[in-house]
Amino acid sequence: MITSSENKVGIVLVSHSAKLAEAVVELAEQMTQEPAPIAIAAGIDDPENPFGTDVIKVQEAIESVYSDAGVIILMDLGSAVMSTEMALEFLSSSQRNHIKICTAPLVEGAISAIVQASLGANIQQVMAEANAALTAKISQINVDEIVPDQNLGNINNIEKENSSKTIKTTIKNQLGIHARPAAKLVAIANQFQSEITLQNLTKNSQVINAKSINQVITLAVKQRHEVAITATGNDADLALTKIQESITNNFGEAEVIVKTKAKISTAPDADNKLLGIPASPGIAVGKVVHYQATIPDVEDYPVADPEVEWQYLELILETAKKEIQGIIDSLSNKSTTDNTQVDILQTQLLYIEDPSLLEQVHQNIFKQHHCTALAWKKAIEAMINTYQELEDPYLQARSIDIKDIGGRVLQLLTGESSSSLNFSQPGIFVTSDLTPSLALQLKPNLVLAICTSAGSVTAHSTLIVNTLGIPMVVGVGTQLLSLATDSQIALDGATGEIWVEPSQTQLQQLQAKQSQTLNKSQTPQEAITKDGRKISLMANIVGVTDAEFALECGAEGVGLLRSEFLYLDRETQPTEAEEYETYQAIAKIMGTRPLTIRTLDIGADKQVPYIKHELEANPFLGCRGIRQSLDTPEIFQTQLRAILRASHGHNVKVMFPMVSSVQEVRAAKKILTEVENSLSGVNTIKVGIMIEVPAAVTMANQLAKEVDFFSIGTNDLSQYVMAADRTNSKVANLANGLEPAVLRMIQQTVIAAHEAGISVSVCGQLGSNPVAVPILLGLGVDELSVAPPAISIVKRVISQLDMSELEAIAHSVLQLDGAKSVQEYVVAQLGI
Repeated sequence: MITSSENKVGIVLVSHSAKLAEAVVELAEQMTQEPAPIAIAAGIDDPENPFGTDVIKVQEAIESVYSDAGVIILMDLGSAVMSTEMALEFLSSSQRNHIKICTAPLVEGAISAIVQASLGANIQQVMAEANAALTAKISQINVDEIVPDQNLGNINNIEKENSSKTIKTTIKNQLGIHARPAAKLVAIANQFQSEITLQNLTKNSQVINAKSINQVITLAVKQRHEVAITATGNDADLALTKIQESITNNFGEAEVIVKTKAKISTAPDADNKLLGIPASPGIAVGKVVHYQATIPDVEDYPVADPEVEWQYLELILETAKKEIQGIIDSLSNKSTTDNTQVDILQTQLLYIEDPSLLEQVHQNIFKQHHCTALAWKKAIEAMINTYQELEDPYLQARSIDIKDIGGRVLQLLTGESSSSLNFSQPGIFVTSDLTPSLALQLKPNLVLAICTSAGSVTAHSTLIVNTLGIPMVVGVGTQLLSLATDSQIALDGATGEIWVEPSQTQLQQLQAKQSQTLNKSQTPQEAITKDGRKISLMANIVGVTDAEFALECGAEGVGLLRSEFLYLDRETQPTEAEEYETYQAIAKIMGTRPLTIRTLDIGADKQVPYIKHELEANPFLGCRGIRQSLDTPEIFQTQLRAILRASHGHNVKVMFPMVSSVQEVRAAKKILTEVENSLSGVNTIKVGIMIEVPAAVTMANQLAKEVDFFSIGTNDLSQYVMAADRTNSKVANLANGLEPAVLRMIQQTVIAAHEAGISVSVCGQLGSNPVAVPILLGLGVDELSVAPPAISIVKRVISQLDMSELEAIAHSVLQLDGAKSVQEYVVAQLGI
């Protein structure tokens, strides 16, 4: 009785009773939808005494179902074993390499093997399913304990004695055989036909299947533990040689000591500070963005056909593997990818293929009659519990990997998508824990830092975050999750400290520390696009300390020195000498780098006592910026004298704020010329204006003839274009620089400037917005000037862009209906 099917594992049943073997096949075939190659070698040709086995029949049965996919033989005891061994002797060595003798009981093992083979499983999976049959039976019968004789029915003793080899060795890896070494061991083991087992001799553990990633990890082999590895089969010697080479090489791992800091407390102290475990260095300040992973609900339903459920699972698992392999391929094509990310994903592939996990799912479907989704969920939960019950904290942390891969498959099974990250503006990511899949989705230009209430410094997700250069603190406690969305926090990923609503003093201390520890190697030295376009990147500063900090952050110069810091918080105006000393000190720090000094910009929300201000009903539409300077020419002249004197030998420029007409520029330039003429030994410096009001945009073609450069102040431009006071919380959201109305103003300004042959800079907050940067460059902006801490982020964003795409993106967003649409469009186009 033979049923053949190409590319499937063949099954041979060797029994003393032909009727018994035929009944087993009949029973198994009722459980399958697709045929499997099955052959029977049972009984002998003696009507008087039909019970027995025939060597020639066994040989013919094997040859009838033989293929490169392999053959599994199941048998009775006694002469069935001897007949099988003799039959193998008549086959060629190349054939014997593809044949496995299975120790499973004939009836239960054969049924499981036939069902598994009919689904197209490989020979290892069919063997695992057959061998698991007795285990399932024991669990259902509820026997207290069965200890089989290790010498009876043992694969090692059915095959030739000399085909079973064992090596003993000591593990040197710092963290023992954790996930990645385990993955390498399992990957090597699965390259060979031999059965390969692993035992922890130091702990006198049970012998486990070395081809099961979960069994290998949960064996909890630590550094300096002695292990025994046994291979049984025709390629046993080669298998052990390869495994020994990998162990000697520490599974490719460097001998690195992982240092962790214990968490001290999770309750806020007097300074409103939380403490967690430092996981990835770096300092960040931003608004809280919560993320809560959702696990799809699973409802069980009556299973009419377990085979259909199992086939559905196999289809879903293949889909999950293709998804992961796709991510691996995309990462491998990036020259900047850290191998750690690829290694972690390769390990996830092994989790999906793990025979012990699949065996449990199979039992849940066929024995417990659960639907596919619930069967998978229960098996995953059991595996997670196994990891969490281990003594080693490092191995406990691997449970998040099981949860990750389990969730990926469960989402495919239920048709539910994962929760979106909802990151459109830079912020600090707050969640209970972080999976590797989620970590790989994070964008460093939007995720300023990560805080988790649980988690581990040795988790794979933490390793990924480190490669992304994102600051991270883990194990903060559940109080972290109660922080209000959009509340501000600051964190130090090197110490594990988190400040809730930090004070100005705390922020200054963190800024000072950041300036000392800034890791320049994580940021490109220059802002250059992928296709080689160099973008000038300057800093907005206030004072001498900021100037030093700006250079440490990688600024190419100063695009905006807010000079009003010299005038505020004092009772008398600064003297020319005071101003000169400050400007000169900053100019010396800059050397030959550009230093653009904006003249006094007071009025509206910035008032000083020594300048008489009339009461204004609308101060933001009143006497401010260049208007105020022209109204107090003596103060204006003093400042210009100090700027001109400090410019000697340096690349200093002057810039007038809040310009709304050509007449204002000409009046300011006239005073500048008069001051220049009154000084000896000073050179004429370049003059620019701030484009901050719609009138300046409208007259940009005329204004461009009067000056050397434009600098667009998007903060004020946004509020004046949208008629929304950015200091008024009720309407401040309208003053958004991503509004197409504002972007069209920027486009008009750039066109006018370039037609006149002058450059355009953006010095407002929009210039540091990762979503806005591609638009600004696409509109033709020549230079960006941002706060020093944002320089590294902007450089990384620019380094990921291709100028050839940006003009089209910029043109498209100008046609959209609002800031939200612009934001969503850019994120969708560039994935930032």
